[in-house]
Amino acid sequence: MSKRAILLLSFIVASIFSSAQGLGNGYISGPMLGYCEAREVLIWLEVNRGVNNAAIRYWEKGNISSVKVHTYDDELGKDFNPIKFKIGNLKMNTVYEYQVILNKITLKFSYPLQFKTKELWQWRESAPDFSFLVGSCTYINDKEYDRPGTPYGLSTDIFKSMANTKADFMIWGGDNTYLREADWYSEFGIRYRYSHTRKEANLQRLLSVRPNFAIWDDHDYGPNNSDASYDFKYQTFNTFTEYWGNANYGPYEEDIDGIYSKMEWSDCEFYLMDNRFNRSPNELPATSNNQFNESKKYLGEEQLEWLKYSLLSSKATFKFILGGNQWLNENNEGECFRHYPYEFNELVNFIKQQKITGVVFISGDRHLSEMIKVDLAGMYSLYDITSSPLTSTARNIREKKEFNNPLRVNGKLLMEPNYIRFNVAGKQNARTINIECLDAKGDLKWDYTLSESDLDFNF
Repeated sequence: MSKRAILLLSFIVASIFSSAQGLGNGYISGPMLGYCEAREVLIWLEVNRGVNNAAIRYWEKGNISSVKVHTYDDELGKDFNPIKFKIGNLKMNTVYEYQVILNKITLKFSYPLQFKTKELWQWRESAPDFSFLVGSCTYINDKEYDRPGTPYGLSTDIFKSMANTKADFMIWGGDNTYLREADWYSEFGIRYRYSHTRKEANLQRLLSVRPNFAIWDDHDYGPNNSDASYDFKYQTFNTFTEYWGNANYGPYEEDIDGIYSKMEWSDCEFYLMDNRFNRSPNELPATSNNQFNESKKYLGEEQLEWLKYSLLSSKATFKFILGGNQWLNENNEGECFRHYPYEFNELVNFIKQQKITGVVFISGDRHLSEMIKVDLAGMYSLYDITSSPLTSTARNIREKKEFNNPLRVNGKLLMEPNYIRFNVAGKQNARTINIECLDAKGDLKWDYTLSESDLDFNF
């Protein structure tokens, strides 16, 4: 090791042990990994108003002489201070280690902080196998603002299991926090709720071990079952985008139209949809004059057009469409895309007419996990995998008609806290998706495998 490398290593080690023996020093929560591309990564954390200087020190793992420092250069000193470091000019397919520095003091964590940039596999080798986690419905109790009675939030130990589960990234499937009545109609209340949930102790390691992406549903958007009429939707849009690390939010930066976006991983694409910002009220009739009611919107005209065009231009093997509510379950007595039949039929007919292969739907919201299968004339079977809840109280439907739902794949139901891991693997033209439903301890409760041939028009 060179003299310079020894000096740098000594400096890094000394900076840890001469400063914060534990956290504090303006720290509130994080760090969280947002998107991580081949040449750039986003690292998120929240600090208090006493922080006037924040930085990330990072280096290639095993190459301490490559150390660099990225200093935060935006506003600090606010009541709520979520901050993002966008670090570029990184090497591809490389593991980096990093440290968080606040007010020139290096924070010490009980677990390693690191990230890995994506590899450039296109035109060089087969698409990499990968896995990802999906979960929804995170309720963190806050007695002063919660409804009286039995606490709605359950143990957060599930986050420990998720942190220990092998996966390349995580998608938070909505209701990632629960805005309370006291939060709905003030910017302070909305920011308070997001900050309160994010600083849950058992979340911290989970957020740091892999990239995180997110969509929302009603509870992190506004009141229960809220729609486009919610008066503070622009405030929740701003707060959501400040607390999550997606690469972008909506394709039209100059015109806020919701949080929807697209991301890629290996040979797959993920469509992170917004089921609230442009949504018509659930109460609006689904039909008018014996026809589907065109004015009853779920995604809205612009978002639906964007999704259709994106699917049509896609070369991805699998195309995962994610949303807060279930997509296909017509026997769902609550909220579902299928209860908006004009848009549902427009999307499904487009997939059929354009022969778009590899579409898989993923959802949250229900406080249970299940797998729905719908057979439609002239196309392959459509599947909707629902993952819910994480820490919210689970729903028991044993006494409900829906318990014997004929659309549910046999045996694919779990009514307790859980999360789902998707494993994409296999050779070109023979890729598979193995779906594993895991309980709060990380134990397998049910699984199912879809093949590439299950999702094409060769039947």
